[in-house]
Amino acid sequence: MRLDTGTPLTRFFSALVTILALLAFGFVAWKAFDVWRSDPAVEGIHDILQPKQ
Repeated sequence: MRLDTGTPLTRFFSALVTILALLAFGFVAWKAFDVWRSDPAVEGIHDILQPKQ
């Protein structure tokens, strides 16, 4: 990673883009997990792993 020696405005936008990219990645990961969790096969595995009452 290079050190940014630009103007404060350039550094601000660089940080903003980085934060937005991390938020976008987090949102995509959350949606992927939500889709995976609602998969019927995963629900079947979850039922098997639950202790019997």
